[in-house]
Amino acid sequence: MIFIPALFLAIATNQGGTADAVSLGRVFKANTKLAYAMRSSLHSESRAYPLQTWIPSDLDINYDFSEVVQAMKTDGIAQMRYRRPTIYEVHGETFNEPEKTDTVKANMDYQLTVSPFNEILEVKDLSPKKPAKNLSLIPALKPAAPQEGDFIGPFLQELFRLALFAGSMDSALDFAPKTPFNPVKVGDTWKRTVGYQPQKLKGKEGKQAVQRLDYTYTYKGLVDGEKGKVYRVEATLDFTTDLADFIHQITESTSEETGLGKFPLVFKATILFDLDRVTKDTIKAEANSEASFQVIQPNKQQALLEEKMKGHTTLRLVGRAAVPPAK
Repeated sequence: MIFIPALFLAIATNQGGTADAVSLGRVFKANTKLAYAMRSSLHSESRAYPLQTWIPSDLDINYDFSEVVQAMKTDGIAQMRYRRPTIYEVHGETFNEPEKTDTVKANMDYQLTVSPFNEILEVKDLSPKKPAKNLSLIPALKPAAPQEGDFIGPFLQELFRLALFAGSMDSALDFAPKTPFNPVKVGDTWKRTVGYQPQKLKGKEGKQAVQRLDYTYTYKGLVDGEKGKVYRVEATLDFTTDLADFIHQITESTSEETGLGKFPLVFKATILFDLDRVTKDTIKAEANSEASFQVIQPNKQQALLEEKMKGHTTLRLVGRAAVPPAK
């Protein structure tokens, strides 16, 4: 179970504002079902020394999900049922293999408590208690030394998920954007955390800390959408770090022992959200990302392993309907 402190709820209830400011908080209605389609594609290229040729690969992650508002609580908070039954992994054609689609029976079924600002306040898992198949979003990484491999993988896995916008509820688009608690005017900005990465502390003799990955949101105003006027919100993220020092600290190793000199990592993303003028539900989201990393040995200029990727994701509201009250 996940609970948010009462102070958060107190802040979230502030819906007031001046006449020229807009509240972007969602207006939930009991016994309403929303159906969404998420389509995500990632093109990546990698090469390992001494090869100079970049090897391409393509991966699509597609799924549909629904959210049914079962009941309303105080302060505009909704109790809803979230279902994502199936995920489709489309692996692009390679030199050795034709295109292949894997069907993953995700069976995601949750009862959620959601604030008007797309913050998930409480989670109850209603799905069958069966082990879920892990999404194989990254190729096997062959580290320079065994002790570093256990630590590189999780960070790269998170990088790929962020690039696909198909990770956890924090980084996926299913409950996005995270809107501000107070009304906003055109140009106003706010931040929300979507993940964590290690980051070197300035002036701390190379010490590392786990830094939040924050999207900076900007309200762009009332614009023309595909089917009429919508509220437009833009989200951006720009993150650059070097994982090498962090890995050496947590393994209590040196670069000579691990064979790892540098591990530069870059991630950039932009998302455009179109919100319904009345309900503030997300009608459409268009997301683009770029990321890259290198594994460089000590005292070397040539990378042992390089990867660069571009991701594109579209989320669309494909259905809205009234449903019978939950029993």
